[in-house]
Amino acid sequence: MYLAIAVETKQHPRSQNDYRVWYLEIDEGGQVVSVGVKSKQEMVEDLFKHYRKSGKSNWRAFQKGSERSTPVEIFDFVSMNMHENTHFGNLPSLSEFQTVLDTLQSRLELRSIA
Repeated sequence: MYLAIAVETKQHPRSQNDYRVWYLEIDEGGQVVSVGVKSKQEMVEDLFKHYRKSGKSNWRAFQKGSERSTPVEIFDFVSMNMHENTHFGNLPSLSEFQTVLDTLQSRLELRSIA
């Protein structure tokens, strides 16, 4: 399972529909296996692939101000841009999520490379 934790948007106004989602990969025992990033396109492809295999979503998202994660569904990507999307317009930005990590005094730093 993947848990979306932050969103990284492109700065150019024409590219706002082209965002990347930072996520935690979680194993069947509920343990974090890895941290990763996928483009919107890669995420949609992964959702479709998993739906074909199991009939359900393998993605969840923790939205700002929420205490529970919710499933990410394919219909969430029907919208035109991230801010119209029911999940990713409400995900913390990468810098907001880093502030949470800093508050927890973890030694983990998430930073975009390219």
